[in-house]
Amino acid sequence: MKRITAEETTCRLHTIFTRLGYPVTITLDNARQFISTHFDEYCKLHGIQLNYSTPYWPQENGLVERQNRSLLKRLQISHATGRNWKEDLNDYLMMYYTSPHATTGKTPTELCYGRTIRLKIPSITDIESTPNMDDVRERDHLLKQKGKESEDRKRRAKESDLQVGDSVLMKNLLPGNKLTPTFDPSEYLIVNKEGPRVTWQNKVSNKFYERNVTHVKRIPPAEPEEPSHQELSPDDPSLARDAHAELMSSPPVEDSQTPNVYRSRRNVKPPAKYRDYVVSRTESN
Repeated sequence: MKRITAEETTCRLHTIFTRLGYPVTITLDNARQFISTHFDEYCKLHGIQLNYSTPYWPQENGLVERQNRSLLKRLQISHATGRNWKEDLNDYLMMYYTSPHATTGKTPTELCYGRTIRLKIPSITDIESTPNMDDVRERDHLLKQKGKESEDRKRRAKESDLQVGDSVLMKNLLPGNKLTPTFDPSEYLIVNKEGPRVTWQNKVSNKFYERNVTHVKRIPPAEPEEPSHQELSPDDPSLARDAHAELMSSPPVEDSQTPNVYRSRRNVKPPAKYRDYVVSRTESN
């Protein structure tokens, strides 16, 4: 600690107590941060009893002093060998927490947590203490599968039809302006697919990317070109037969120079002033 004030000490202890719970008692010396009003009120608020040792008599708290001597020795070794003292200190604490004590015959972690924490050395207790998780895993798998099916129906999800070897476009996931296209115009080639996880490769830079299937869009294959018509020579008899058949099957074309005349079928009555003329002419005829 760079600052050993009462407020800083209380903050550090509160972090430990949040993880392990509040202790019943604390045995401590008469340092200034421990005898302050702030520290005393914090302990009274959380029901912690303080046991102060006799001033200038460190033997009364011999357990802590003995541990401090071991820690100081480890720091001296790290300083003499030019090693990282923080890493060496963590290695020492791991060995201390998992080693049986000469007096109690149990490890410190077993006395504190009810079990010895696992270290890198294999132990038969790893097999004996491993609980049977088959029932838990099966129940958890069924619940997850049921929730997945319900969510898929809600979102109308469907299986992806992407296959290895397809050419795709990658979605732009980095933020951009409003003119940035949704998909990168560069083409990518799918090289591997495992469930919803797809691995593809840039065809230009040969870089590999791993994304979800929702982040890609398949490029449809190009449509095949229509076969060109075979050229026929003018002397080919089949060309003449085809032309004659087409001419006979086509409807007759009317002469564009002859106008189409349409006559009305209704009776046309002449105006009143011409009726007498029309009647007299009809009688004379």
